[in-house]
Amino acid sequence: MLKTETAHYVFHYNENSKAEQDIREITAYQEACFEHICSMLKVVPQFKLEYYLCDSPEEVGRFCGELCGDYEPCNGFADSPNKIYAVYNEEIQCIGFHEDAHLISYIINRPECVAIREGLAMYFDQTWWGISNLEWTAYFLKTGKYISVALLFDDEAFYSEDCVITYPIMGAFTEWLVKIFGIEKYLQFYKYVDVKVGLQETYQMTAEELDEDFEKYVSHHELDAALEEEMRKLEE
Repeated sequence: MLKTETAHYVFHYNENSKAEQDIREITAYQEACFEHICSMLKVVPQFKLEYYLCDSPEEVGRFCGELCGDYEPCNGFADSPNKIYAVYNEEIQCIGFHEDAHLISYIINRPECVAIREGLAMYFDQTWWGISNLEWTAYFLKTGKYISVALLFDDEAFYSEDCVITYPIMGAFTEWLVKIFGIEKYLQFYKYVDVKVGLQETYQMTAEELDEDFEKYVSHHELDAALEEEMRKLEE
């Protein structure tokens, strides 16, 4: 593979690939993501993030299989402490905030609860399929598909549900926590391994109480009819 190194990254990519063609734009974009994540989380990694930009989900799956035995094709995954494997081709450009946020946030802590980890990554992403996490969550609440964040804090429940629903909900919930209580409290909460203990000690509320307030907040968000129809089609 070819290699390009920047201030905070090492990018590996195949010769004559879409990644090679776009490498200048990719490096500039990821450096901007890195700066924003570090500024928000108030940390700076003492290592460079290594990106393996692959031509297909199958190529990412091969890397994943060699590392953890799961050869299932996928668009991207992060291997702690500093490696990211992601598809970059004409149809799929799996770059941006998400995997970087995982690895950078692990400098602070790696909470046991997967919903918290994915929620923080989705907070930085802000959108799912180009539509904001909050709008998706309002849509799920309106259509009866909303899943309580208190339930999603259980890993088995989180993994059993469709990520199309769980990821935007947790992203919107994380954004709400930061917006209402501030980033300092959130960073304090993120240091807890046990999510329920962390919520109680940081916010003096149970998961169920926070979820109730969050649902009230989401319910006040009105959806544009045209956007709602677009979301319905994307779900199909």
